[in-house]
Amino acid sequence: MNINTFKNNLKQGGVRPNLFRVNGPIGPEGTDGAASFLIKTASLPASTLSTILVPFRGRQLKLPGNRTFDDWTMTIISDSEFNLRTKFERWMEAINSTVGNVAEQPHDLTNGSVLAGGLFPTWSVDQLDRQDIPIKTYSFFHCFPTLISDMALDSDASDTLSEFTVTMTYSYFLASDSPEANLVESVDLGGVGEQG
Repeated sequence: MNINTFKNNLKQGGVRPNLFRVNGPIGPEGTDGAASFLIKTASLPASTLSTILVPFRGRQLKLPGNRTFDDWTMTIISDSEFNLRTKFERWMEAINSTVGNVAEQPHDLTNGSVLAGGLFPTWSVDQLDRQDIPIKTYSFFHCFPTLISDMALDSDASDTLSEFTVTMTYSYFLASDSPEANLVESVDLGGVGEQG
């Protein structure tokens, strides 16, 4: 192996972490075109397959357990009108109000990812190539925010913009290697899993 072999395996110059796009409706507030530009950091999702340990005569047999999905966090640059932060706050308020401790609308998960203005929409993150074309897409189903971080105020801060993070949880994700693929929520019909 030499440098030329390495170069030939690093097709198209590799994947750049700064080439990504995040899309999704901010709950009942709907989509905001600025979000895909002001989301500074995100991540491709992690998932974990747990292990079931079965003891056998002093040994441990390891079997695959259930799959779990980690929360998904984004860092967002605050716009000067606080539009994005306000929309995320209103989304949390619609799920559970600060004063009344009730939901503003039913927690309907059956169509939450496809209904406009639903509380549990689908979000996605695209890894882009150097021509701005998605090369891998992850779609997150039944999203809702669990944390909107604080925004630090500091009289000594200079040459910086205010940011905040939003942590979202979701039921599961689907991944696509094809930019033309339409990732849709899986539907269980009579115990038979199908793509709906």
